[in-house]
Amino acid sequence: MNKFWPVPEWISTYSYKQTPRSFGAKRASGRTHAGCDLYAPLGSPVLAITAGRVVESRDFYLGTFQVTIDHGALGVVRYGEISHDGIPKTGSVVEAGQQIGKIGNLGKGLHPMLHIEHFSGAATGAMTNPRNPPYSRRSDLQDCTKLLDSLLCLRDTSCK
Repeated sequence: MNKFWPVPEWISTYSYKQTPRSFGAKRASGRTHAGCDLYAPLGSPVLAITAGRVVESRDFYLGTFQVTIDHGALGVVRYGEISHDGIPKTGSVVEAGQQIGKIGNLGKGLHPMLHIEHFSGAATGAMTNPRNPPYSRRSDLQDCTKLLDSLLCLRDTSCK
């Protein structure tokens, strides 16, 4: 299975393991961060981690969009805070490393980023569930840090 780092132009000095970008970081609203944020220049390409089928493509947060892809054995990944330009439609099949969008503009002085969430695929239904605290996500949400760590080793073999 071919795998790709989702943001080739990722600004690595802003670690996805540190607050406020990390999975589990507390938010002012009281909820908990359900993903990891990968900072990158506005308009940078966002790539599919591996091949899969788009299960949802829709609006997301502060005028940005999200693409959710079922990657089979890897699970389901939500790629959020991307621009609308060129995102694949629901039902589309994507190849590993295919561009599925570009880093979007959040406005309000917020840093452009890819917000990524990882689900096992064991549950069904809406990805966002405000009645499931503390993350307000579907019950099969997983810590995306492990997935990103494994993908990062594809770019930097010294991490093994």
